[in-house]
Amino acid sequence: MTNYRAALLAGAAVLIAAPAYAQTGPTSVEELIVTALRRETLLQDTPIAVSAFSQSSLNEAKVSDLASLQSLVPNLTVEQHGDSGGVHVYLRGIGSSNHTELGDPAVSFHIDSVYSPRPQGATQLMYDVAHVEVLRGPQGTLFGRNSTAGSVNIVTAKPRFDEFSGDVEVTVGDYNRFSTRGHVNIPLSDTFAIRLAAATEKHDGYVAFQARSPAVFSDKYNNADQQSFRLTALWAPSDALTVTGAVEYFKDQGTGNIALLQTPRPGTDRYSALVDTPGFLDQDNLGYRLRVDWRPADWVEVSYIGGLNQMSRRNASDNDAGATLGFKQEHRTDNSSFDSYSHEIQARSAGEGRFDWIVGAFLASEDNAIRFDIDITSSAVPGSGPLLVTPSAPGDQAWSMSFIQPKRTLDSRAFYAQGTFDVTEALRLTLGARRTTDEKEDRGGRNWVCRDFGGTIGSGSRILGPGTPVTLATCNSAHTTPANPTFAWPGGGINDGQTKDSKTTWLVRGEWDLSEDVMAYASVSTGFKSGGLSDGGRRHLPEELTSYEVGAKTVLLDGALTLNAAAFFMDYQDLQVSAVERLPSGQQQLVTSNAAAATIKGVELEFAWRPTENDHLSGFASFLNAEYDEFLSIDTTYFDQGNLANTVDLAGQPLRHAPEFSATVVYEHDFDLASGGRIVPRIQFHYEGDTVISAFNNIYPSLYRGAGAQEAYTKTDLAVRYEAPDDRWQIEAFVQNIENEAVKTDIQNIGASSNGTPTSGPTNLGTWVGFYNPPRTWGVRLHARF
Repeated sequence: MTNYRAALLAGAAVLIAAPAYAQTGPTSVEELIVTALRRETLLQDTPIAVSAFSQSSLNEAKVSDLASLQSLVPNLTVEQHGDSGGVHVYLRGIGSSNHTELGDPAVSFHIDSVYSPRPQGATQLMYDVAHVEVLRGPQGTLFGRNSTAGSVNIVTAKPRFDEFSGDVEVTVGDYNRFSTRGHVNIPLSDTFAIRLAAATEKHDGYVAFQARSPAVFSDKYNNADQQSFRLTALWAPSDALTVTGAVEYFKDQGTGNIALLQTPRPGTDRYSALVDTPGFLDQDNLGYRLRVDWRPADWVEVSYIGGLNQMSRRNASDNDAGATLGFKQEHRTDNSSFDSYSHEIQARSAGEGRFDWIVGAFLASEDNAIRFDIDITSSAVPGSGPLLVTPSAPGDQAWSMSFIQPKRTLDSRAFYAQGTFDVTEALRLTLGARRTTDEKEDRGGRNWVCRDFGGTIGSGSRILGPGTPVTLATCNSAHTTPANPTFAWPGGGINDGQTKDSKTTWLVRGEWDLSEDVMAYASVSTGFKSGGLSDGGRRHLPEELTSYEVGAKTVLLDGALTLNAAAFFMDYQDLQVSAVERLPSGQQQLVTSNAAAATIKGVELEFAWRPTENDHLSGFASFLNAEYDEFLSIDTTYFDQGNLANTVDLAGQPLRHAPEFSATVVYEHDFDLASGGRIVPRIQFHYEGDTVISAFNNIYPSLYRGAGAQEAYTKTDLAVRYEAPDDRWQIEAFVQNIENEAVKTDIQNIGASSNGTPTSGPTNLGTWVGFYNPPRTWGVRLHARF
C-alpha cells in the first residue's frame, strides 16, 4: 500500500506540473464566485481545496441540508445522532462527536460569514442561497474558531434592485413527504430592496414500530417537521456604502433519530425498532445578521459583520433502542438555551495592485444552559415479558441522572492579517497569521444521581420524569450541594472550572500561473482548537495541526473541462476525542481526551466536463490515509478504565470516517425538444470504501464482530426532469438510494459489561446498535419562476 500511495502523490505532482493544451470545446463549464478568501474570487482562481454549489446544483442533487450534501464533497461525512437535534461533521477523518454545550466542532459553520457555534446549526435547511462552499483543510487564519478540519460557508441570495421576481417549489414523495421552497424579491427603490424566502420539510418517519412497542401511537422516528423563513434587506445609498441585514428563523418539531439494531431480530425490518420512548424534538433558532461594507477610498474597503443567535431546545429520545426486553433508558433535555453573538471588523485592499491584504478583529461569546436527564428502569427479571415502561415490583430498578448546567460560557477574541504579494505576473506569495484567545467557564454545573445508582422501587428510588424538581428529597444528598463537595463519583458531581488557551496560527502559500489555464499552489498552514472542560471539571488540552498541501486548478479544452487536484499531509497533535466513560460506581460521564498524534495524507481530484453542449459530467475521486500515530486508550464499552492493564495503543488504527477510497460521478444529458423545452435524465453514483467508526473495532474483533465499521457501499440516485421553454418551470421525478443501502454513521452498545481485562474478557457483550442514513426514497418536484 505504501508504493500505491506514493504513486498517487507522484501522479498528483505530475498533474500539477503539466501544461494545459488549449483545445476547441463546445461550451464552457459554469464557474462560481466564492468567498473562501474573505473576498470574492472565481473558484478556479482560489488556491485552496474548496467545493462550491449553486442553488440550482443543490436542487438537482436534492440537497436540502448539510447531511444531504456529503456525497458531493470529497471526504465529507455527516454523522447522525439521537439526543441533541444535531449532527457531527467530519472532513478528511477529522471531526468532533461531542455535540453538547461542552463541545466544539472541528468543522466550522458560517452563514453569510457569521459563525454558528453549535452543531445544531448545521441541520438548518439550505434554501434560496447564492452558493454553498466547503473548504477542506485548516482555515484558522481567515475563518478562525474550530476550523481545524475545514469550514462550511452558506452564502444566502441577496435582494436585487432591478426586478420584482421570485420562485416557488413543491416536492411530494413517499413517507407522505411534502416540502416547499420559495422566495420573492421586492425592489422598493433604486437603493433599497428586500427578499423574502421560506422553506418547509415534512415527511413521516422511516422507522416502523415493532410489535409490543408502547409508543406505537406516536410519530415514527426520523420523521421531519421543519419550517424556516428569512427576511433580507439591502440598502445601498451610494456606490461606497452597502448595508445588508437579515433575520432568519428555523424550527424543528420532528422526532429526531433513533439507533437501530445492527443485527435485526428475526422477522423485523432494518428500519424498525421496539420503541418505549416516543421521539420528541422542539428546537427553535432565531438569528440576526448585519453587514456594513464601506469604501472610504478607492484603495480600501472596510466591513463590519455581526450576528446574534438564540436557540432553545427540548427533546426526548429512546437511547436503549429496544435492544433489551425489560430495560429502558430515556435521554431527555428538559430545557436548554444557547445564546451567542459575534462581531467582526475587517479592512481589506480594493482596486488593482500588486499587494492584496486583509486585517481584522473578531469577538465572540456564548452563554449556554441546559438540564439533561437520563432515566433508567430495569425489570427485576431482565429479558422477560414486555418492555418495562412503569416499574412497580420492589426489585425493579428505577433511577435517574440529571445534568444541570446553568451557565457554561465562552469568550473568544482574535486578530488576524493576511497579504498576497505579486512577485511577478505569474508568481504570488501569501503570508497570514491569526492570534486567538478562548476563555471557557462552567459555573454551578452539577451532576445528580436520583436516588442511588441501581436503586430499586423497594429502596425508595423512582425516575424523575419530565419537569420533576431535583431536590434532596428526590436525589442522593451525597451527590448534590456545593456545601458537601465530597462526592462518591470519582471526577463527577461538581463541574465548575475555567480554561484559557491562546494560540497563533499562520499560513504560507505560493501560487504559480504555469499557463493561462493552469494555476498551481503549495501551502503550509496551522490549525488550532482550544481546550475545554468535561463533566467533573476535567480539562482537555488544545488540538493543533500542521498541514502541507500542493494543488492545481486547471481549465482545459477551451473551458469545457475543469480539473482540480489537491495532495495533502496533515500532522495532528493532541487530537481531541470524545467518549462516554463509565466509572466503577456506574456513573456515565462525557469526557474529551487527547490522542497523542495522528497523521492524515491523501489526494483529492474534482472535475466538471462539458464534452458537448448537451452533456454534463462531474464528480470527484479521493484517496485517503488517516491513522493514529500514538493513542493510549481504554475501550470503556467493555473494560474498566480504572485498571491500567486495559490500556492499549491505537497506533496504526484508522480514524473515524476516513475511507481509503471514495468517488462520485454525476452525469446529465439534455434532450432538446422541438417545442423549445428539454428533457434531462440524471444519474448520481457514489462509492465509498470501508470505514471505521470505532478505532477498537480491529483491536477486539471478537467483541465488536464488525459493529464498529461500515462496509464499502454504493449509493445511486436517478432523476429525470422536464424544463419548459425559457426555463420558466420544470417538473422532475427522482429516486434516491436505489440500492436501499443502510449506511451506518455512528454506533453504541446497549448492556455490555465494563469490567474484566482483554485476557479474561467481559461477562456480557451487549447489543450493538447504530444510526443509519435514510433508506430508498422517491418523489416528484415542481419548480416555477416568475
